Amino acid sequence: MKKFIYLIAIFFISSIFVSCEKDFLDSLPRGQVIAKTTADFRKLLDYVDNSRYSYSLSVTMSFVDLLSDDIYLDSTKWNTYTTTLEHIKNLYVFKNTIWTYSSPSFTNEVNWNNQYYIISLCSSILSEIVKATDNMVIQKQLAAEAKVHRAYAYLLLINLYAPQYNASTAATTKGVPIVNNPTGLPPLVRNSVKEVYDFIIKELEEAMPDLPDDVNQYKHRPTKLAVNAILARTYLYMGNYAKALEYSNKALQTRSYLYDYNTIYTGTVDYYANLVGISRMNDEEMLLWKAFAKNANTTTSNSYFILDTMSFNKLYPDFTKNTDGTLNNFDLRRTLKFNAVALNRKITTKTVTFLFNFYNYRYKTDGSAGGSACHNPISTPEMYLTRAECNARDGKLQEALNDIKAICVKRYKTGTFVNLTPADFQNNKDKVLERVLLERRRELYGKDMRLFDLKRLNIPYSHNLGSLKINVPANDPRVVWPIFTPYIEMNSELEQYDRTVTGVKYYNSQGVEVPMTD
Repeated sequence: MKKFIYLIAIFFISSIFVSCEKDFLDSLPRGQVIAKTTADFRKLLDYVDNSRYSYSLSVTMSFVDLLSDDIYLDSTKWNTYTTTLEHIKNLYVFKNTIWTYSSPSFTNEVNWNNQYYIISLCSSILSEIVKATDNMVIQKQLAAEAKVHRAYAYLLLINLYAPQYNASTAATTKGVPIVNNPTGLPPLVRNSVKEVYDFIIKELEEAMPDLPDDVNQYKHRPTKLAVNAILARTYLYMGNYAKALEYSNKALQTRSYLYDYNTIYTGTVDYYANLVGISRMNDEEMLLWKAFAKNANTTTSNSYFILDTMSFNKLYPDFTKNTDGTLNNFDLRRTLKFNAVALNRKITTKTVTFLFNFYNYRYKTDGSAGGSACHNPISTPEMYLTRAECNARDGKLQEALNDIKAICVKRYKTGTFVNLTPADFQNNKDKVLERVLLERRRELYGKDMRLFDLKRLNIPYSHNLGSLKINVPANDPRVVWPIFTPYIEMNSELEQYDRTVTGVKYYNSQGVEVPMTD
């Protein structure tokens, strides 16, 4: 039998269903808790919380942006990462070998574990819920919710642990294992990228009919609206822009609400007063609640998740700060997400310049000072940006710019956003698309989505570490997140992607190429 330890954390074999809902759990001995009714299964599917690493249906991934151009890691801080955090160092500089240590305290890899936990839980629910016949309508809805959560987990896994989807090669490119048998232990062979995407779409399409249209009260429960939004993202990642347009339109037809930051943004930089009046339970932009961890390393005492000057200037090329302290950029998101920008447009890297405004609801846990689980929902702004990108690619330039306007008038100071027309871009489709993608990066910054965009857009980029510059070619093998080495050792059929064939180059401060020891 294959060693499945750590691959699927807390696998729900033997009909063990664990939840924090004591009213139904405490009636049976620990290890023998059996979900029997639709009410029991509802409690399992409602098991979501704000904890950073807890096994819950809400958790997505951590540290993903380490591989993107949204991150700058200070060299002093970089040198402090040892033992269980050594992989952070290696990922940031794109080394060949990432997992280089054997520490008793580091026995699993959180991204893989969290998503396969969700998959195992949902698979077990789908296997057992047929026995809960007390309410057949609710039974079907709960099964549909489980399929949505399972599909979303696979969407994250395939984009992190596999190369970018390419229609011409997807059928032969290794993806991630599809493991949906709650009791068996099949060989962990990587299914193809195409097989995984086909499975995701099939799950979502099958779930759709049995879900409610839209439920504002319970943001963690999948709905038809959420499924349309996830399908829009899925097809965007596949490069199927016609389908992405179709589903983003459907999502926005159901809900198109955008908050006006002029009314909910206080303009302060303290931990609790950035965006006011909204919470996870009433956020009108949120289509499905998900959360991810930035871990304790994102505190105000260090400089882990900051943005270097070069990247900041790309993100806000029109930003200037005058000698009297006034700003020539009126995008409220800039002041919401960034600080410590000097007059010379350089980031003051000795202080944290981008920290998701620590504890801020938008990027932290409902204003709670204790956790660091960051909200990462499927949202209406993402749908506007998806639709805008698809329209721009199709030559519908004014339609694309209309969606950019819809977002910007709610994010800029009142009266400062200037309407855009295709003529402003010489009626050039590529220039309009560039503007759309810039807006996408601004709006979704800090959501652990940038790496996936870099892959699908085939963008080369670089990292800086002190005087060292690391150039990363577009879709280099080393932008694929490696599988935790012990998993490979326990399940050799998994196979690691070859990271030795790479175009990553390292240069010193004089621009001379230098070797990087593994």
